[in-house]
Amino acid sequence: MKITLCAKVLNFVNFMDSLLDFLPELISLRKELHYSPENSGCEHFTAQILRQFCLPLNPARIVDKLGKTGLALVFESGQPGKTLMFRAEMDALPIEEDIEISYSSPNKALSHICGHDGHMTILCGLAFLLHLHPIQHGRVILLFQPAEETGKGARMILDDLKFKSLQPDYIFALHNIPGYPRHSILVKEGTITMASEGVMISLKGHAAHAAYPDQGISPLPALMEIMEKLPHLVTNKRIYKNFVQLTITYLKTGRFGFGTVPGNAELAVTLRAEQGPELERLHQEMKRMVAKTAKRFYLEEQLNWFQPFSVTGNNQFTVNAIRKVAIRSQFPLIELTEPFRWSEDFGQFTDSYPGAMFGLGAGENHSDLHTWYYDFPDEILETGIKMFYGIIQDLSNN
Repeated sequence: MKITLCAKVLNFVNFMDSLLDFLPELISLRKELHYSPENSGCEHFTAQILRQFCLPLNPARIVDKLGKTGLALVFESGQPGKTLMFRAEMDALPIEEDIEISYSSPNKALSHICGHDGHMTILCGLAFLLHLHPIQHGRVILLFQPAEETGKGARMILDDLKFKSLQPDYIFALHNIPGYPRHSILVKEGTITMASEGVMISLKGHAAHAAYPDQGISPLPALMEIMEKLPHLVTNKRIYKNFVQLTITYLKTGRFGFGTVPGNAELAVTLRAEQGPELERLHQEMKRMVAKTAKRFYLEEQLNWFQPFSVTGNNQFTVNAIRKVAIRSQFPLIELTEPFRWSEDFGQFTDSYPGAMFGLGAGENHSDLHTWYYDFPDEILETGIKMFYGIIQDLSNN
């Protein structure tokens, strides 16, 4: 028994040495992906880059155009066992980056400033290890998912008929997290990222000459009242037992000038909640308040909802699997006491399958996600690959 265990350990060390030799290739891939960002739902070239890179690693099957532009690599053992799925996001953000790197995006209106280029590269590194050391039981699926930033991509994958042949027993994902030590692993059972949705409130009155404001119906008094009432919607602790948040993100009314009282106004708001039912409750409370206020000021009101995200709920068994690998690999393990406030459409998957997302520390002083000076730290690629590979080692035989 001891001899077998030692042989396994030595074998694993050899694989890790090979991974170190392969890291320059992975870093080059990461930079190529960073240089070639694509909008949510339009990741055609990204899929082509990933396919070409992974084809020599001999997956048993490649599923193309999954959820329109997604990609899945299937590694089969030919023996009964669990199906483990690992997911990475493909899309970039419509934000201009301003950072002096040789591989910065030539498209000034688009950039990989959330680290999806790094997440995809981690899956490609995992494909390399699976090629080097084929699994003995079950199968492993590497899923490259489009359109995470809009909250649509996971649902597009789940609704694709081709996904029916890829049903996982467990599904995992990671996200790099600036502000935490590099190589640290951040875990939490239950909610790890919040549910959220955006709403555009439109108020329609009647424009008038500035000299005769009484002849028009300005939306400004109602708009000011709505903005005053919005923060109070989340303060009722009898209604909301967990964290809820409401943030005003955009405001527009009239046009610049001095001769016209505006007739229309728009207000954009983001709603967040730790639990899905509480987000729905906040949704309804805001809807009622806006309708009541608009009616009192003789305005037409319309609410349009955008980018709904489910709670990402981590399954206890899969979180324990992550913990074990982190401890065995001697990566710092951080137990989160509250969820991240941002949202992730990985929650669509954890609504349907047991799974978990964990955080991967990007550095305590690393630039924040979604900022124009962010770039994924290549130093943590190896950590992410080892974490995913360790999960496969532990769960594929169970």
